Amino acid sequence: MTDESGSALKGATAPEQGGTSVRDEPSGTRRFRAPRSRFSLVRLIAYVVLAVLVLSGLALITGWRPSIPNPFEERTIDRSSPAVLRSLEDLSEYHAGSAHMEVVVDLEDDSRWIPSALRGERTLFVGVGSIDAVVDFGALGDNAVSVSEDRRSVTITLPAPTLSDPNLDLDRSYVVARQRGALDRIGGLFGGQGNDSELYRTAAGKIAEAAQVDGQVLELARTNTTAMLRGLLGALGFTDVTVNYAPDPR
Repeated sequence: MTDESGSALKGATAPEQGGTSVRDEPSGTRRFRAPRSRFSLVRLIAYVVLAVLVLSGLALITGWRPSIPNPFEERTIDRSSPAVLRSLEDLSEYHAGSAHMEVVVDLEDDSRWIPSALRGERTLFVGVGSIDAVVDFGALGDNAVSVSEDRRSVTITLPAPTLSDPNLDLDRSYVVARQRGALDRIGGLFGGQGNDSELYRTAAGKIAEAAQVDGQVLELARTNTTAMLRGLLGALGFTDVTVNYAPDPR
């Protein structure tokens, strides 16, 4: 006699707790699959919303702002070669005064028989720069220095102060307005570039002219040079120091 219940128990295995039974159709037996962990999309969204609310609260209370780098930020790469020394020069000029000046340059280029609306350019430029007043000690002659017999008094005759080349500050100089004719604007679309070198030369020339006419920086150079020589020679034991200047060549 066959025990049907016994054979049934032999052909099947008791399912584990929490498992899932799967019937094997050919053999009639059951296989059990382990439980799968389910990912909750709703729970993830809730965490993200909670994090955003917390960060927003911190930003509102402390004024903190998250710093996110910009992947498209432009950068400048310097591949220039190092500077090369070409020459050395001895300097014998004493820079005794400096004037910082500002000039407005209004330049207009036009054609004689063509209206300015078609052909021409007008630029309003503000030039900022400086110019120095210098005394050239290298130009002293043999009789420029006269010392008394007791070596207590000295008289020095110096050349008149002159102006150095103007130094235009390109970082502070700027173009206020630029008006161009229609033909010039069309030419600029095909690679025509304006040259501002004339603006720089004009601004530098006006700075030098204004400093020469004003004369204050030249007078400052005389005052400072005299004070420097009196202090220097006084430390050497001279009690009477006289500084004269040659006539101004203007």
